[in-house]
Order: sequence, then structure tokens, then C-alpha cells
Amino acid sequence: MQVTLTPQAEEALRQQLARSPGRQPEEIVEEALTELTRRVAAPVTTKSGTAREDFRAWLLELRRGAPPAPHVANETFSRQMIYEDHD
Repeated sequence: MQVTLTPQAEEALRQQLARSPGRQPEEIVEEALTELTRRVAAPVTTKSGTAREDFRAWLLELRRGAPPAPHVANETFSRQMIYEDHD
């Protein structure tokens, strides 16, 4: 298989080759693809845990800063209630 690199990718490969004398371009590209595949397959985590936990924490923080929702005790909204302020 042949791959055509963008000028930016070609420059990045040249820089990596300069930092690692004796290595072949194929090795570096294969290593990069292996790392990319590993990252894509791994679950997303952050310092505080998983992305899902971070999202939930963010929602709770957002909720804390929001004004309190009006209390509606087991009541559904009728069309009349929704449009009572509109003539």
C-alpha cells in the first residue's frame, strides 16, 4: 500500500526521523497508526474519571446555578395554561 502524505504530515515525519536516527519511516508511521487505533478504541477518560462522570458533574454544576424551577404538583399543562398570557 502506498500513502500520500500532506506537506504537514511529511514535515512531521521528517522531524521524527531526525529525532530518531536509524529508524525507518514505515516504523514511525506504523507506530503512530497503532497509537491512534489504541486511543480510538479506549474509553475516553479524564483526570477526574470518565467523560460520562464529568458530564454529569457539569450538569449538576449547571443546575446549581440555575434559578429554581416552579413547583407543579402532579399537574399536566393544558393548552389553556400554556397560552393564558397570550391574547
